[in-house]
Amino acid sequence: MEDMSNFLSPSAAMEEQLRALQLQHLQNNQVSQQGYFIHQPPYNTPVQRNLHQQYGFINNAPTMDEINSAMGGLCVNYSIGDGYGRLPGYEDYRMRERAFVEARTALRMCRHRRSIVSLAMDPHECDYLQMMIEEGSPTHVEVILSGVKDYLHLLMTHPFGNNLIRKIFEARRGITWEQVNYIINLIISNDRKLRRVCMDKHGTQVMQIMLENIICPITKYKVVNTMKRITVPLMKNVNGNHVIVQCVKLFPPELQSIILNEVARNCVDIATNKTGTKVIQKCLREGDIIATALLVTEIISSAMVLAEDPYGNYVLQVAIKLKFPSANERIIKELGGKFVRLSMNKYASNVVEDLLRVSNQNDVQVIVEEIMRSHNFLNVLQDSFGNYVVQRALQYIQGRLRKELSNLINSYHKELHSHHHGKNVLTMAKTYIEGEKVQCLRDC
Repeated sequence: MEDMSNFLSPSAAMEEQLRALQLQHLQNNQVSQQGYFIHQPPYNTPVQRNLHQQYGFINNAPTMDEINSAMGGLCVNYSIGDGYGRLPGYEDYRMRERAFVEARTALRMCRHRRSIVSLAMDPHECDYLQMMIEEGSPTHVEVILSGVKDYLHLLMTHPFGNNLIRKIFEARRGITWEQVNYIINLIISNDRKLRRVCMDKHGTQVMQIMLENIICPITKYKVVNTMKRITVPLMKNVNGNHVIVQCVKLFPPELQSIILNEVARNCVDIATNKTGTKVIQKCLREGDIIATALLVTEIISSAMVLAEDPYGNYVLQVAIKLKFPSANERIIKELGGKFVRLSMNKYASNVVEDLLRVSNQNDVQVIVEEIMRSHNFLNVLQDSFGNYVVQRALQYIQGRLRKELSNLINSYHKELHSHHHGKNVLTMAKTYIEGEKVQCLRDC
């Protein structure tokens, strides 16, 4: 693809050529001093008056071929005619006037290419630039892209400039996918600047729009490999995390896995972060089962650390509820021998309850028997968190073990009947002994 810096390079000579064309047309046609055709009204718009003052009589504007010749082919060739190779009088005037204005606009933009960045930072001028992109004139689009290409990261984080970059990705006319790819490659070419953009409130929104409009598979691959290098800090950032989630949502499994494997390698660091824990949960829900396999494996291997962490326990709960094949069985093995301790922990007790709720009967039995056989069983019954774990065990265990558990709880009647937490477990156990099923109090 050609370097977009080699765009138009107009000079003051072009303006002189345009002026000469106007005056020549005036002399050839011997128009009146009022400067208008006999059957046309005089110039009466600001544009016409302005052009009359600077370049002579706009009503006898040069022809399309003459303007194109003077401007090096900048103007659009309007090919509307009357069937005899020319435009009818008034339409001819209007179309040539419009071509002349377009030529002037393109010339002004080219001359002040460096000021396009300044225009993009002004709310009204930025709207004007967006309108020009929306209209789809290739000349204007190329000039705008040439003007902003070296300032993309700056504009993406600017309150108004970010709207222009968003429009570049959203435009459906005048911008080719090759040009879009060129802009994307410039954005991802600098990791430090890209990281700053992704962590900015405006920048992260532009990045999400950019990701939605990537068509080329090679460009997607380049973006993912760049994002991989800054995944960890973005996962823990309140703005940047949205870019990572967007990659997981939009890209195919083979590209998802590049990012999710990086998350897996830093699983504990991210999962125990206030923002990171929410992002991992989103990735687990949005990601393909194959792409998230390594991440789930790392979560399981770190189950004990995550279970007791104020933030990490939520990640472990999501992994449990997803019911990956044999995942819960492996988590129970990882936590084996520590269920009494976990049941009396503010955060880990929720993990134990989820395991009791969604695991199969064989796995539930492993947890319940470990708690029942412990010499600290009474402490669990009287604990502010442990009593809910035992209630959940009564609710989900079946058959002989439920009856055995209920009788064991009832044997501590003296210690439980007047205890603030223990009496709730005792009440539930008695209802199962009497054949009535009640709801766990935490569900109420």
